[in-house]
Amino acid sequence: MASTIRERIQDSASRNASIIAGLHETDSAPSQLSQQVAYVSDLENQIKQTSTYVSNLKKATALELKDHKKYSESTFRRFAHKASGRKDRFAEKAAKEEREYFDAIQEQKTGEDQLAYLQNLKSEAEATKHTYGTQAQRHAQLQSDLDALYDSIFAGPTPGFPDEDEKERSCTSASQTVQHLSQALEKERHVLFLLGQTSAKLTEAARHLDDAHSLSQMDLFGGGTLASMQKRNYLERAESSIQQVRMLQTQLAQLTPNTNISDFGPMDIASGSIWGDVVFDNIFSDMDMHDKIKNSERQVEQAGRRVGERVREGEGRERAIGGELDGASARLQQARSELQRAREEAFARVVGPNVDGNVARPPDYEMPTGAPPAYSA
Repeated sequence: MASTIRERIQDSASRNASIIAGLHETDSAPSQLSQQVAYVSDLENQIKQTSTYVSNLKKATALELKDHKKYSESTFRRFAHKASGRKDRFAEKAAKEEREYFDAIQEQKTGEDQLAYLQNLKSEAEATKHTYGTQAQRHAQLQSDLDALYDSIFAGPTPGFPDEDEKERSCTSASQTVQHLSQALEKERHVLFLLGQTSAKLTEAARHLDDAHSLSQMDLFGGGTLASMQKRNYLERAESSIQQVRMLQTQLAQLTPNTNISDFGPMDIASGSIWGDVVFDNIFSDMDMHDKIKNSERQVEQAGRRVGERVREGEGRERAIGGELDGASARLQQARSELQRAREEAFARVVGPNVDGNVARPPDYEMPTGAPPAYSA
């Protein structure tokens, strides 16, 4: 029986080394998967809420369109107001319905952009989750294989081998440290991912504001209705980008409570309108809108600088935690190796030195007792 245990240890040595190497490669996978599952779940909740919000906006837009058509397409209403001497009243109502309709369209478009962005994020997150899931599954299988391997050799507790028990406790403690640091590192990396997305959306908003700024300058010198409409279009795009930034801020705040990571300051986008930019377009309204656009640009630029600061701080934390994790992983690998050696030594002691097929050593010399025999010639 003892010889069989020795053979098992020898036969399992290569397999054991392979399993340990695989576990070392996938130690962070369970934490990565857990973080990604939570992220996907959060995105799904936001998609559900935003879908409902967009659906309600579509209904509101349909109602505004209906009211708008009552005046824009109703010859009878126009004639009735003209006949009663209230022609101006009709024009005022028609303009009001037109303004409310275009405002509803703008709000619906912003909501649809936000929904599309969330769906794109979820698609990317699902792909990443699948990768982490594959690695975590491999990690679990390797751990199961290692447990089965040790169970096939170590049947029951080993109270007679305190060194093996001590090494096992050290290995468990080292593994818990690696898992804790892996979770912290994945959280930091996810924060940096969200900050990167935020930076991209702020850059996008700044680009739209720059285009609106250029058209606003044209407007000051008589750019006309077309320039006003294009300017309003760019402002709507900038507002859509900032709405997505606010969504990312919410995710950052949930991920890092009791911190100011998600605080980027005010980001108010100048809002144009058909009523102000087209119907009552004049030098004074153009100057006022120009100043508002410049103020929006300043706010977005300041927010971008704050995001850059958060990114640099996060990268510092990521490097620090990554260094700790590297050290902890090395200690875990060492602990696993020491545990394996302790178990091999324990079994070597159980097997004993004389049961490996070699010739037994002669017994140690023992001093004879009593008087020596008499000498005879």
